[in-house]
Amino acid sequence: MKKSFMGGVLALCVGLSLEASASDFASVRVSLLASDDDLDTGDFGTAAHLGMHLRSPELASGLSADAEVSLLISANNTGGLGFRDNASYVRLAWRPSSWGEGEGLALTVLPLSSTRLHLGYEYPATWGRTVYAGFTGTGSSPFNGVPGLEARLTREHWYAFVAAKSSLDFNELSRESERLVLGMAGAGVDVLPFLRLEAAGALAQHGVIPGRAQFGIEERASTRALSGRILFHQGAPIGPGVDLSLYRQDPELFEKVLAPESYPGGVSTSVSLEASHLAQTLADSLRSEGTVGQGADVLALQARLKVDFLRVHALALYRSASFVSSEVPGLPPYNAFTPDTTTQPELLLSAGVDHHFQGPGLTPGLVLRAVWPATFDTPGLFGGNNPPPSLTSGITLLRGASEFSFLPEGRERQPILLAKATLRWDLGSTLSVVGEAFYTHDPNRTVFQEGPVGVSELVLAPPSTVGFSAVLQARF
Repeated sequence: MKKSFMGGVLALCVGLSLEASASDFASVRVSLLASDDDLDTGDFGTAAHLGMHLRSPELASGLSADAEVSLLISANNTGGLGFRDNASYVRLAWRPSSWGEGEGLALTVLPLSSTRLHLGYEYPATWGRTVYAGFTGTGSSPFNGVPGLEARLTREHWYAFVAAKSSLDFNELSRESERLVLGMAGAGVDVLPFLRLEAAGALAQHGVIPGRAQFGIEERASTRALSGRILFHQGAPIGPGVDLSLYRQDPELFEKVLAPESYPGGVSTSVSLEASHLAQTLADSLRSEGTVGQGADVLALQARLKVDFLRVHALALYRSASFVSSEVPGLPPYNAFTPDTTTQPELLLSAGVDHHFQGPGLTPGLVLRAVWPATFDTPGLFGGNNPPPSLTSGITLLRGASEFSFLPEGRERQPILLAKATLRWDLGSTLSVVGEAFYTHDPNRTVFQEGPVGVSELVLAPPSTVGFSAVLQARF
């Protein structure tokens, strides 16, 4: 089923790119994604993305509208297809005749999911994209409806915005649905032609803490957040490098990473330093009632350089263990770490280089990365009570918001090393192929295997894996 699905979308991409003509009022992107993080496990998967951007003629003096339809289609293990909105939106914009190009007041409505609205500036240092996902009740998954709204005023040297997203959540205390809201506001200003300062804040309601509501106690979780960025930029814009595994969770992957890159010649530079701090109110894991505050932090330094047809990208990222799990929120959900929990932050260092050959349209590259995953001591995960068999001590690796694995007793975390060869092939302006083949050395990989007395034991797994990702996109 996956092979036929992949072949059908491939034929659709090629056929549409050859037969369709460009329009002043509509553009379409059809993308096919295929990936396998470990060729030895058979986890090969495919997905398709359909993006359609529509632009209206001028509706009134200075008034126009546009819309983005963004749909993800994936094949599941049963042979069926899954459909998911990828933050489609409708935008109404107004620009007075005396204002310049790119200026104006815009109102954007995201009627189904609002993962485009977030705190922070560049993935993966953002927060609030999926803050209602997974653990906040029946109606709060962003794929089942978390609408959002943004109003943005843009002038030549500054901008300001306010935004909100909302969902219906089931209140386990009142046994009724209630509306939760995440609100954001921010602004940015060009203090110099090459220097921009930006700041934003957010407040999120997470609703009644389910574990307390079961005992008739009304205690609520919430998050207050602040972020800021210093951005130095000079010369032509520099797009992100071919790094699909890094941007995989970014809803704008198919728009930003695969957007055609211009090479006007000369030198361009971009350096940004951004930071966010969260103050979360969560359940006190050591008491049957009461809440405590828990902080979470992220810091990212990104640098890009373009010299004629050569591009260089670098990223240094720091995320506290509490930040990795902050959108759940907390770990276990709605719970703060206990005071005796020892944590280590996630550290990431990445560098990449690529070169564009204009004649054939090829851009080969290389990416090297080292990641020290966030960790905490295992009892912290269970509030100090009842850890699973054979895990009475040791370290837990936090690999995602709700993804974790365990290390054997006495084993410390080791850096995960990754090397990937990348390639982009642009066939004119209508068809692009982006791919990467990567080798990963992860000495933290473990598996449970049955011991000599029938008790499962945690042992180290082979650290080396080989995988790939590829995207084909047709634009017309």
